[in-house]
Amino acid sequence: MIKRYMRSLLRKYYLRRGVVKLKLYESGITPKYYVKNDLELDKILTKDNEENVLKIFLDKIKPEDIIYDIGANIGLYTLPAALKLRGTGRVIAFEPVPMWFNQLKDNLSLNSIQNVDVYNVGLYTRTEKKVMYIKSIQGSGMGSIVTNYRNEVPEEILEKIEVQLVKGDDFISEKKVPLPNIIKIDVEGAELDVIRGLKNTISQSDCRFILCEVHPKYMTEPPAKVNAILEEMGYRVEKIEERGSEYFISASRDYF
Repeated sequence: MIKRYMRSLLRKYYLRRGVVKLKLYESGITPKYYVKNDLELDKILTKDNEENVLKIFLDKIKPEDIIYDIGANIGLYTLPAALKLRGTGRVIAFEPVPMWFNQLKDNLSLNSIQNVDVYNVGLYTRTEKKVMYIKSIQGSGMGSIVTNYRNEVPEEILEKIEVQLVKGDDFISEKKVPLPNIIKIDVEGAELDVIRGLKNTISQSDCRFILCEVHPKYMTEPPAKVNAILEEMGYRVEKIEERGSEYFISASRDYF
């Protein structure tokens, strides 16, 4: 009873203050995030129920690494990764939804993080503008370009926005974006589109680790294709955690 009351008071304090820390005690990394409502607060306090996965991701980071965060949202992975680099290397964050892109930039400024480049685009198999379906519940941070996602979201909380998508390999070449050592992908069912558009980049020998959340109920092709494509590129693929119908896989080069 007392603990519940104290937690309630603490939540009210965080919301009134508008800022909360993501506490990763083992790593000593505690980035701060702006929060405006209960959903945003829960995302940070619970680490979006991805604490173990986030730890695996951070443990793979080495000094001077180049890290791609594809589907960066408000920076749950971007900020800890940037801080783990301790001023070396760089994080390249891709977020196509303007409101999340802007919130990500605000969170980077809040932490005075300088080693992150943020692009307001989504990675895809080709360059085009496309409708993204998002949950209009403030702070949900969930959205996708795939039709199956739209079918899963109740109409009354569904919002459609136009976003800019780019073919990953072409964008990286044209913008002279440094090639990655580590990639994180969270794109709510568009995993295969991202990987196919990044095939040349992912095939580079310097890319040694990929973390990908797979969303079978949103995908239009068998989810096993994600594993198959990565294995063709020389990665050893493992399922590391399940969350309902979704699951996380890691793809590693055997010689690292």
